[in-house]
Amino acid sequence: MATQSVGEEGFRWFIGMVEDRNDPIKQGRVRVRVYNIHGDKVEVPTNTLPWATVLMPGYSSSANQVGVSSTGLQLGSTVVGFFVDGNDTLMPVVFGVMPGKNDISKLAIGQNTINKESLGPEPTSAYNTKYPFNKVFQSESGHVIEIDDTPNFERLHTYHRSGTYSEIDENGRRVNKIIGDDFEIVQKDKNLYIQGTFTITAKGNITINANIKVNGSITATGDVIGGGISLDNHTHKENDSLSQTNKPS
Repeated sequence: MATQSVGEEGFRWFIGMVEDRNDPIKQGRVRVRVYNIHGDKVEVPTNTLPWATVLMPGYSSSANQVGVSSTGLQLGSTVVGFFVDGNDTLMPVVFGVMPGKNDISKLAIGQNTINKESLGPEPTSAYNTKYPFNKVFQSESGHVIEIDDTPNFERLHTYHRSGTYSEIDENGRRVNKIIGDDFEIVQKDKNLYIQGTFTITAKGNITINANIKVNGSITATGDVIGGGISLDNHTHKENDSLSQTNKPS
């Protein structure tokens, strides 16, 4: 270093582009080709660029494995940073990203790019974003988290690239859709309270492995079979003759 005290030489900042993110010590560092310093890849090959530490926001502890991981930058990201060692330019630190014209998620600017094929009673999406109210996290593979503060259309939305999602609209209505199998494991008790009507529709069979206690009446539009005995067709002995049980009138 040209000085023994960080910052004595002044603040030397830079703009550059990320060319490598495969940090061998897995600390979220990146290699950045700094404009007007590193030239082209012939002059300075990517594998000779110094590793740059990525600063994290104040709401992330980034200590003891707590907080947000510093692995969000992609190859081609345009970043802003500074050199801890000033004019020696060997200790870069990245403190921000400069998005380009087409780099912001379209979901954030009012263009719904998620096409959901409706299944059964599934309602249409509550998406009605107005820029700049929707805060969007979108991953490389297509996972999405939206925190939408659009006035009168506030939403929370998490979406898996497979199509599985959960969305809460401005009225508090929640829609959960599972693409594939769904498992819910409850180690202790569970209570389900429904103030309105509870409707279950299954295209296949429903199997319940439990003892069931019903406090109330049961109405069936089809036959009820218990222990192999049909309620519609079984007979029993009355007055020394076999007679069929009548259906309720």
